[in-house]
Amino acid sequence: MIRIFEIFVALLIVVVLAAVVGVLLPSHGHIERRIEVSSPLRQVYDSVDTFRRYPQWSGLRGYDPATHMTLSGPESGPGAKVAWTSSHRAVGDGSLEIVSAKQDEQVRIAVDNDWVGTNKTYTVNLVPSANGKTVSIRVAYDVDYGWNLLWRYGGLYINGDPASIVQGSLNSLAALLAGYPNTDYSAQDIRVVDVAARPVFLVNTSAPRTLDEVQEATDAAMAQIEAAMAKAGLTAAGPRMTITTRWDTDEYRFAVAVPVDATTFTLDDTEYTIETPVKQSLLSEDADQGEEQPTEPTEPGPGDKDRNNMLIVDEHVRAALWYQGKALVTDYTGSPAALPLLRLNQRAYAETHGYLYNPDSTLGRFWDELVSTDAAAGEQEFRVYLPIQL
Repeated sequence: MIRIFEIFVALLIVVVLAAVVGVLLPSHGHIERRIEVSSPLRQVYDSVDTFRRYPQWSGLRGYDPATHMTLSGPESGPGAKVAWTSSHRAVGDGSLEIVSAKQDEQVRIAVDNDWVGTNKTYTVNLVPSANGKTVSIRVAYDVDYGWNLLWRYGGLYINGDPASIVQGSLNSLAALLAGYPNTDYSAQDIRVVDVAARPVFLVNTSAPRTLDEVQEATDAAMAQIEAAMAKAGLTAAGPRMTITTRWDTDEYRFAVAVPVDATTFTLDDTEYTIETPVKQSLLSEDADQGEEQPTEPTEPGPGDKDRNNMLIVDEHVRAALWYQGKALVTDYTGSPAALPLLRLNQRAYAETHGYLYNPDSTLGRFWDELVSTDAAAGEQEFRVYLPIQL
């Protein structure tokens, strides 16, 4: 009987000591991890203010690559949410939701998962270096344990899975950012718009990368298009378009296009219909990626289709129903010499916001519209487009 009493007393002492130690343990947990990147501040902010690319840089995937993620709410900012499910013990099921955001400074994210505690949050602080060349991404994880002594003991392992997942996410995010065009688009107004399909007459051309020679090639293409429109009985129905095909070190390949006022026209008593040349998917493969292409006639003539499935109007001019769908657009006034930078900024913007794009596919290419036709050199107005998929 005495032995049983001694065992009982010993257990009681252990319980009391455990309770005393638990009371003395912190009621709040906090860890912080950081990484430094050379990306522009706005790129970093836009990347953490949305979950559209979170499946690619989440540290959860380091434990379970098969983790299933679902996005909901707005694309970015407060209310944007990602939920995940996984059979892996360290991942489990859970969700993240952005609760507040301060542009280029901070994003706070509510955490809902099976980690111990309540009021779990990630706070992402962005601190640019003094010289502005790098940005420190600092992620803090905070959690309340209250008077739950088991949670307080569980907090002793906060440097385990929570910390390793935070660090893994930071490492993956830094690697993803390193692959984006390193350009600062913060001063450029870029927005998403819906574009309606338009019939166009176009001419493919090229020129050395000088403004004068590009302008000469453009003028020659416009003369060919205007002659073809007159012969087909069509008139211009919109500003001149320049479609970028390829931007090489020394050569610029592009198409000059003019929207026309009808989808049908008549040549030599034969009526033709302008149609979409290829499927609209921005992810469709090009000819050089193995997709079977239509065979171009040996001596193509009006009404035939070329290898891009565009309607042949004459020796130089083609007709196509141009892109329909979502696109990034930006307005610009100045010299056309700045257009390549605007396109690069749009690419970076698409990357950070998780928009799919493929400028190598026919209907996925950049194009710009010359909005003002009588402006002086250096004061021209342009509208630049990049087709995307949300």
